[in-house]
Parts: sequence; C-alpha cells; structure tokens
Amino acid sequence: MTGREERQPPVDDNQLIATMYGAVGEELRWTAVLDAIKMRLGVASAVFQSLVADKDDLVPFLCRRDTWSTQEAERHDAWANSPLNPRFRRDTEPQGQDEIESDQRSLAFTAADREALRLGLATCGLGPGFWLGCKTAPGEHTTMIFHRHVGDGRDMTEADLYFLQQLLPHFQQVSLLLAKTAGYDARLAMTEAFMDSTSLALVACDRDLGLQWMNAAAERLIDTLPQIARSAGKLRLRAMEADQMVRETIRGQKGDTCRLVGDEPAQVLHLRVLRRDAVDRRRPGNNLALVALCSPGTAPSINAAEVADLFGLTMAEAMLTAHLVGGMTVKDFAAHRGIAEGTARMQLKSALAKTGVGRQADLVRQVCQSLARL
Repeated sequence: MTGREERQPPVDDNQLIATMYGAVGEELRWTAVLDAIKMRLGVASAVFQSLVADKDDLVPFLCRRDTWSTQEAERHDAWANSPLNPRFRRDTEPQGQDEIESDQRSLAFTAADREALRLGLATCGLGPGFWLGCKTAPGEHTTMIFHRHVGDGRDMTEADLYFLQQLLPHFQQVSLLLAKTAGYDARLAMTEAFMDSTSLALVACDRDLGLQWMNAAAERLIDTLPQIARSAGKLRLRAMEADQMVRETIRGQKGDTCRLVGDEPAQVLHLRVLRRDAVDRRRPGNNLALVALCSPGTAPSINAAEVADLFGLTMAEAMLTAHLVGGMTVKDFAAHRGIAEGTARMQLKSALAKTGVGRQADLVRQVCQSLARL
C-alpha cells in the first residue's frame, strides 16, 4: 500500500470534528480520525504528536498516526521523527499560543533547512508538510502535521488553509483535553503503584461485590483464606450469612466494619470500608467502595533486602529477621536454611545488637513498626 489510497466518499466537516473529540480518551480511535482528515485534505499522511522541549531539541512523547503512517512507522521514525529533521529544533516550536504553518512558509527554516526537509522526507516516501500547532504548557505543545505525496511540491492551498482555520479551535480543545487526561493517567498510575506496593490489602468493589480493582496484598490474602474467594469478577463468600453481612457493610447499612470467621481462629478476616461513592442509581459504575482487608492470623510478608538496608544488617541476618517476622522460630529457620542452630542464634544476637533491642520479640516489633510507617 502507498500513501495514495483510493478516495472515499467525503466526510462532513462537523462529523469529522466530532469524531476527533470522541478520540480523546480512546487511543485506538485516532487512526480512523486521522484517516478521515487525510482523505479530507487529499494528503499522504496525517499525524498527531505531543512534543516537549529538551534543551535545544523537541522530543515527541506521544504520537498518533493514520493507517499508512502506522505501517511505515519504522521508515518515518528513521528520519522524519528524529533529530535529523529540522522541525525538531527548539526554535521551531510555536511562538504564540497556536499556529498554522508549513515547511515553505515557516520563518524558522533557512533555505538549507528546506532543502534538508525535501531530501529527508523523500527518503520517507513523503512530500512537503504543513501543520496546526498549539501550546499546552511551558515547553510543551501539540501538532497535527500533514504531508503531501512524493512529487507533489505544493504548499497549503487556500482550501487547505480554510479547513485548518475551522479545525484549529477544536484542535486546541482536544490538545488541552489530552494534556489533562495524560496528567490524570500519570496520577492514577502513581496512586495504583503506591496502593500495590503497600502491605495493606485493598479492594475496590461495587455494592453487589463486583470487583473493579485489588492490589497484590489483597490477592494474596483472599487466596489464603477459606471463607472468601474471587470468581468471575466478583468477591464470593462461602457462607450466605457472611455474604449478606459484607453487602450490608459495603452499603453502610451496618457500620463500616465486619468480622468473618474461618475454619480456624487464626483465619478470621476483618473488613473495613475506607470510602464509599455517593449512591447514584443512574450511574452504577460510580457506586464503589474502597475496602481494607486484614487477617490477624496471617503473617506479614517483608522483603529481606529492605530490612538489610534499613537496619544495616547482613543479608543472612536480614533473612533470619524476615522469617522471624513471618512466624518462624530460630530452630525452624536453621533447619530451613540448612545451617546449625547455633549459627542462626549468632545471627540473631548480631541483629539484636545492630537494631539496639534486647529481645527477639522487640526485634520483630521494631521491624514491623518501621516498615508499616514506610
């Protein structure tokens, strides 16, 4: 396939603009949107990019391409999306809040730049380019750039310019929406990373126990206890009374906490609702609760390397300490590691001295308290 695809029936401009807004939160829809804009302009390619300034260069960090550009991405990236392209110099970014420019009109390019563009783009199967540009933050901007077919050396026509002028305010709005969405996504990713790293078991579920999210600690805990399970995207309670109790707790009908017994006393499960969304029956996806789970009989899991770093222990001392926190005895640890019990007790004595405590119970308590605060 080349950049000269068979022409399709024209798309109404208002419909085209509407589809562009619809692609803000749906990355996969951008290809169809750019295909439609490309057909509207009769060009070889249409690409949407976000760029950030890095010293004297512009670096693309988001790129959406039409179908043909996607297929030719490797060839295009070798030159058109590299520092070899004069467009990726810092002095070519928009001077105002927005712009409509082209390779032939831009005052940022010298005659040598234009010749470099002509030759470099030809190696990518592209002709000259023109574009929309919009600043989204200091040192950041977006661009929607269009390239002619190879052999078509025309600059923007009046018809092209008119269409881009109609598109520009919507392109600005879409660019700002994308920037906000990227910020939300970054914050969400950081929040999820934190919640996944904590030892506290956390679950987000709806009022019917449909699972929306859980962290690794919750997965481990649920897989350990007999009275609760996860199946087909839902929390499942073994006993009908327990199921009813959890549903009432999540809905706030009987306080924020409940206690579920297991087959043995050590298998008790405590559940606490940390947050509930306001109930809106018209929007069931919003009726979620963030729930913390805890089983006092389940030994905490800690990382021996972290213990070694935090308390200045050797790895052997840290591994012993981690297993003591997990409920193992010194004798059991020695057998587990295949070392003499006396050696393990020497390691314990050294760990006690380095942490400044006198008893094994105090060592376990200090390690647990320190890691819990972190």
